[in-house]
Amino acid sequence: MTTGKKLLIIFIVVCLGGIGIGYYYMRFRQKKTEQTDEADSNKVLDRTYTLQSGDLVIGLIQSGSVNAQKKHKMSLNANFRTQLIWVIDENTKVKKGDVLAKFERSDLVEKIDDLTIQYNNLEHDLAVAIEQEKIQVSSNAADIRTAEDRVTVARDNLRKYRQFQQRKQRDEIDLDIQSAEAAYDSAAEEHRTFRNKVIQAGAADRDTQEKNEQKLETLANKVSTAENTLNNAIMKRKLFKRYDHPAKITNLLNQYEQVQLNLRKVKISTASSLIQRKKAIDNISTRMRRIKNELDKHKSYVAMMQLISPVDGVVIYGDPDRRWGNIDISLGMDVRKGRVLMTIPDMANLVTEFDLPEQYRSKVKVGDKAVITPDSLPQLKLQGKISKIDTLPTNQIYWDRNSPKIYRSIIRLDKQHPRLVSGMTVQIEVITRIIKDTLFVPVEAVFEDNERFFVYRQTLTGPKDTTVDIGESNDNYVQILDGLDKGDTVYLYRPYQQKN
Repeated sequence: MTTGKKLLIIFIVVCLGGIGIGYYYMRFRQKKTEQTDEADSNKVLDRTYTLQSGDLVIGLIQSGSVNAQKKHKMSLNANFRTQLIWVIDENTKVKKGDVLAKFERSDLVEKIDDLTIQYNNLEHDLAVAIEQEKIQVSSNAADIRTAEDRVTVARDNLRKYRQFQQRKQRDEIDLDIQSAEAAYDSAAEEHRTFRNKVIQAGAADRDTQEKNEQKLETLANKVSTAENTLNNAIMKRKLFKRYDHPAKITNLLNQYEQVQLNLRKVKISTASSLIQRKKAIDNISTRMRRIKNELDKHKSYVAMMQLISPVDGVVIYGDPDRRWGNIDISLGMDVRKGRVLMTIPDMANLVTEFDLPEQYRSKVKVGDKAVITPDSLPQLKLQGKISKIDTLPTNQIYWDRNSPKIYRSIIRLDKQHPRLVSGMTVQIEVITRIIKDTLFVPVEAVFEDNERFFVYRQTLTGPKDTTVDIGESNDNYVQILDGLDKGDTVYLYRPYQQKN
């Protein structure tokens, strides 16, 4: 055999040996890994718990948040729509008296100027109306005096006629009758005397006889004239009694009644005109009061066109008590009265708020103790008591009537902590009851089968399925009433499921 062939054979043997060694090494590593995994698996599965007597705390765990019991909510107090022109940054520390926000005030100033002009115009109108009232009072007095004078004249005319003029006219008529009677008697006597004289003289010459006849005719005419005058005088008295006197009385009475009626009309008219003047003054005065109130109100708004911090603290945008509908703060936004723009919480008096599910309401009461653990500070444990549970439940999602019911609740801390701040998310363990000196096991040690509760108890011969009676429980432990004794060890898993 040549040297080359020997070297080739040696090379092949070495390669085959290397391959074999590598194969067995990989098998060894795989088996070692499987043994390690099995050991680790057995280590996990061999979790147990030994029963000891102790106090079992019954309660529930809920999420909540830290909130300030007193919060200074900053909003525009002026009843005037405006815009935000400057605002301090959120989370800024401020001092009492610092400016937090500023609002546009040009429209407000223009409104104040308009109201001032209106008020000044009304002041002028009121002065004019008062002068017109004075003139009206003077004019009314003159009109009433004129009407009263007319009544006085009419009354005097009626009285004068009744007391003097009537009697005078009647006496004049009677005197005319007496004079007419005397004239008639005289004319008649003269005619009778001359006629008797002519008769006694007897026959006379023709001239004398003609003269006597002419004279008798003249005397007869005189008697006739006197008789007519007497008849006229008597007729005049009749007319006076029947017509002239009643007509005169009626006319004077009518005049008197007319002027009395006119006086009443004047009084009513003057009173009405004065009432109108006073009403005009009252209307102007009312408008002035309204404008003055509006003016004073808008002037008071000027100081409200910026928000001033009432206390020292940290600024938070929006209303932390408003779960939905908080506005985004931005420059130029419209602002109306009462909408909370920012809040300064009182960090010296913090409380914890949480939503108590309806199914736990009967288990929790005011005064129950609680342990509060901030999510950001898990090592911090704070004690407190439930101070308030709302009387009525609300929907967890207020617009969804089918969402779960909750009772908004508050926990008052026994002691404030400097690291606690408003807005922190916390875990709350509410302690509703403490069962003294009892047995309990972790919840993962108890199993259920057709309403039967059992555990896997550790014995010398291996795990044993043991029925137990359970009592109260919390999120971690279950009270054991019967079936186990102090010192028993139970498995925290199903040991029969362990792989071989």
